[in-house]
Amino acid sequence: MDSGATRTGQHKARNGALLFGAASLVTLLGLVLPHQTQVDEDGLVIVVAGSSALALVLIVAGSRLNDIGYSVVIGLGTVLISLAALSNGERSGGAAGYDELYYLWVVFYAAYYFGRRVLALQILLIAVSYGTTLAVIDPGPIATSRWLTVIGLVTGGAIVVRLLAEHVEQLLAELDTAARTDRLTGLANRRALEDDYGREAARAARTGEPIALVLIDLNRFKDINDVYGHAAGDAALIGVAGCMRNVLRATDGAARIGGDEFVLLLPNSDVDSAAAVAERLSESASQRHGDATPVGLCFGVAVCEEGLENLDDLMRRADQALYTKKRARYSGSSSKTPLRTPLGRR
Repeated sequence: MDSGATRTGQHKARNGALLFGAASLVTLLGLVLPHQTQVDEDGLVIVVAGSSALALVLIVAGSRLNDIGYSVVIGLGTVLISLAALSNGERSGGAAGYDELYYLWVVFYAAYYFGRRVLALQILLIAVSYGTTLAVIDPGPIATSRWLTVIGLVTGGAIVVRLLAEHVEQLLAELDTAARTDRLTGLANRRALEDDYGREAARAARTGEPIALVLIDLNRFKDINDVYGHAAGDAALIGVAGCMRNVLRATDGAARIGGDEFVLLLPNSDVDSAAAVAERLSESASQRHGDATPVGLCFGVAVCEEGLENLDDLMRRADQALYTKKRARYSGSSSKTPLRTPLGRR
């Protein structure tokens, strides 16, 4: 389980425990403070004990429960609320206590933390449970009106909370995508690359397959910016990103890690196959695509065997291979273009 899912599970368990703990405390206060004589104290004691037990379950094991387990827990919460409504004294001739309003607690919790299917089942359980409770209490002709009012309130509140929760989830997903995406090219950024490599390294450790990393930069990218302007440089970067999408497999990854530097992450690839991919990419980038200026690419390849190398070390080896290739290209050349130094020597 990833850290995000773990934090969500802990948050859900903690707040559920607080909810049931509060229910236990409120019911206990109802017993201790002055109350009408018709109240069924034994029934409320069961509610206190049951709510406390559910709070304890969530504290101890809540973060490990799946949706089915949580559905059982909130279902039991609904049953306890119905028992509280039966025990508030109305059945024995006392005034209505309106304990049924506490159905909102469990339905809001379900609406916030679970999907529409679990929520619909919870509303259905509340409808059946409250209908049965009213049948036992037998408040007379007003029973139907009370049932419709409470179930309408529960359903409407649940819909509002669920829609708000889905909106928040969508915003968080968009923020996460933005935080993991290079704004200019739409490729992954360094943060996303690290996450992707972590997953691939874990998989490679299980399967024994190699992972190839290709470090790429654009030849004379500064000249493009100086001669044609930064808009042309941006178009060149976008064009290279488009070439990557066309050349790479669905299982491959591509990231822009800064300036004119790109990284390809190629699962289950050796040096030769990774170099072949890079050559195809270089050939594609050297051709004109729309408004993008054709560019030459230089690349270095490093391969991690069985996921046993961290990303920084693998990138350092790929950078050294790239540096060696560039040094060989420019050695003996009259060009004054400065040589690129490897990582760690800048």
